[in-house]
Amino acid sequence: CALFGLLSWREGAWPPSFKVEKTGLIIDGNALYYSLYYTSDPKLDQRCGGDYPGFKHEVCKFFKTLQDCEVNPYVILDGGSGPEKHEHNVSPLKYKLKKAKTIAETEPDGTLPEAYNVLPPLVKDVFIEILREKGIEFKVCLGEADPEVVSEANQKQCAVLSIDKDFYIFDVHKGFLNLDNFEWKKEEDGKIPARIYTRSKFCEHFKLDPALMPVFASIAGNDYSRLEDNGAFAKESSSPGEYSIKRLDGMLGFLSKVNLDGLNNSQKREHALSEALNHVGKKENQTFKLAIKKYVKPEKTSSKLPPWVCEKVERGELTTFVTSVVDWKTMMLTPLVEDFSQHSSYTAAYRIRQYFYGLLTGGEITEYGRDGEEIKDYRVPSILPSSDEQKQLKLQCLNEVLRLIIKYAPEHSRRRVFEEALQVQTSENIPDQLKLPVCVTVFWFKKLQHHPKPETVNCLHALLLWFVCEPDGPEDEFERKMKALKDEVVRNWQPRVAHAFSQWQCCMRQSLHLNQLLCSPLPEPQCARLAGWQTEHTEGVRVEDVNNATLTQRHTGLKYTEGVIKELETEGEHSWEEQPKDKEQKSRKTDDRGSRVGSSPCNRKVAGSNPGLDSLGRCVLGQDTSPTAYSF
Repeated sequence: CALFGLLSWREGAWPPSFKVEKTGLIIDGNALYYSLYYTSDPKLDQRCGGDYPGFKHEVCKFFKTLQDCEVNPYVILDGGSGPEKHEHNVSPLKYKLKKAKTIAETEPDGTLPEAYNVLPPLVKDVFIEILREKGIEFKVCLGEADPEVVSEANQKQCAVLSIDKDFYIFDVHKGFLNLDNFEWKKEEDGKIPARIYTRSKFCEHFKLDPALMPVFASIAGNDYSRLEDNGAFAKESSSPGEYSIKRLDGMLGFLSKVNLDGLNNSQKREHALSEALNHVGKKENQTFKLAIKKYVKPEKTSSKLPPWVCEKVERGELTTFVTSVVDWKTMMLTPLVEDFSQHSSYTAAYRIRQYFYGLLTGGEITEYGRDGEEIKDYRVPSILPSSDEQKQLKLQCLNEVLRLIIKYAPEHSRRRVFEEALQVQTSENIPDQLKLPVCVTVFWFKKLQHHPKPETVNCLHALLLWFVCEPDGPEDEFERKMKALKDEVVRNWQPRVAHAFSQWQCCMRQSLHLNQLLCSPLPEPQCARLAGWQTEHTEGVRVEDVNNATLTQRHTGLKYTEGVIKELETEGEHSWEEQPKDKEQKSRKTDDRGSRVGSSPCNRKVAGSNPGLDSLGRCVLGQDTSPTAYSF
């Protein structure tokens, strides 16, 4: 950032060297997983669905280094953001959309502009999974993490590790370590080279009263405010740097000269803000005062959610999206790297989100997401479970918020709601770790059949290869098989293939969150193994590959369920049956909520009284639904 550039230019202002060892450390979790994913060497995939095993390897190496240096980490992650940041959230979505489109349209060996990065959709879920698996202490906030990071750091007398420029402004007693200078890969003798920044040293160098740091932040520009000064402050700077550095240097020089004699800290801030606004011909503005308050008295976010739900969010057992939906009735759909000639990948999971909203509010939700090459908002009606399931879940409306008593409902009732949302029926024949992924895959594959393309079956086969490669087995063995598959096939990235897997990941993530909301009626799979390698070896994947993989799996003694293969392969075969248009139109029907159910393979099987479907025409997983299903 420009402030970092200013520190590097001013002699004596650069934070001093520091060796990190034998200490506690408060870590900004969001900043960490962004940094680890974007700065990994070799670079982790962003174009083809993400490299989650590679990301997990990087995260584990990071925490192993901390352990070797006897550094005790406490990770704090962001939750949702309040209404005051709403318009500021839409603007970054537009910028992320631009970055995602650029990445999608750049050749694999092409050069991207600096800082053009887009996270794959499951990174945060994978990160939390790793923290839990490794026993790293962490907390997920209901709102922004900054207030809790500062509070914990000062209470435990620890430094803060982040890349957020706000920590230059907060009074963190033991200092701020910027991730850009935290050289954990150069650890030596149990010590990590870093640079430590303290607000007191900064103010001493620039001759600024510490009470004015929040004023400096509010006019310099942050998530809430920015003073448009038309170059007035930059003209007063002697800095040889670029405009942004001159502007900050000029502001600091101006604030250091404001007369503060006889004023308390609150009066100092009010007077300095007034002077700065007058200097550039601006009137008093409540926006700046609110921004200043964020630094002076940072407040932890509260929620309308019941306490037990808030506790699940804080433990990472429930997505933070619930706070945005219940408290602000909004959902931000972060842009993804996908085929921009098609509808947003999030469209594939639309029905799942409707059930998610129905359980939480029962009303309309405003979604912000991609429409073509723009970010637009649109109203999404929620879907409530069928009346019998509602009664079983004992949902009660209090104060216009759906109070969740889901945790007291029987597991079979919660599972039925999940099955109803995805229009599937699970089977005990499916291994626990595959129950949810298989449900998602059938739901996703049926959605793709509305607009069938040749690569659809290739995508399915790639997923089948993952299913038969025993994700419950030893991790090294799993990764060895995945690497062998990558080495055998042509790596020819295709936008339509990447888009199909982007749709699958959207369905997977939303299904994970729906399952969490229902208190996990289906076992949660390991996200780190769910995706990330598939799109790289979809081209050329054949049914024979699936057969061979299954035979290999038999020879090595790995336990597996044939029902998964049979059900999904049957879907694949039927998806390419020729169907006259008039027959397809007749097969369409409307469910009891008025939403259209398309002519999917499952719908077509209903007419043939296929035993693999229930009375509602939903796929019954794990059953041999066709005499033509492959035998393994």
